[in-house]
Amino acid sequence: MRDIAYHTTVADEHWRNEEFQWARILAQGHAARGMVLLYLQKACTAFHEFEPACQAKALDSQQLDFFRRRLANRLNHLLTTMKNNGLDALDGTAELREILRRVESAGNMDALAALTEELHTTGHILLDALERA
Repeated sequence: MRDIAYHTTVADEHWRNEEFQWARILAQGHAARGMVLLYLQKACTAFHEFEPACQAKALDSQQLDFFRRRLANRLNHLLTTMKNNGLDALDGTAELREILRRVESAGNMDALAALTEELHTTGHILLDALERA
């Protein structure tokens, strides 16, 4: 792949590698892949913000249905975008569907927060597939 004219400010190696992968995917110029990347990152950000707030007991546990709906909407949007653009056979898609099922059926806030790392790992699988697509 060609060199990408992008300079990051991220010091952490893992995050820096992720950011460069995003840049490579965006540099391919494929709009649908770029949008899948965007919607995946929106979903991951929602989960990565929810998890520490949940662990810090900063959220009202009575709002489980609200948070399930919000997080499920992010995943549904991602999966619908993938389907509408012929990208729903990529590696990671089945795992995303399973995470969505578990979000929708989470019995408590901790179960919902526990899905964050699974989504993060699945995101890596999907991004690797997007980059190769």
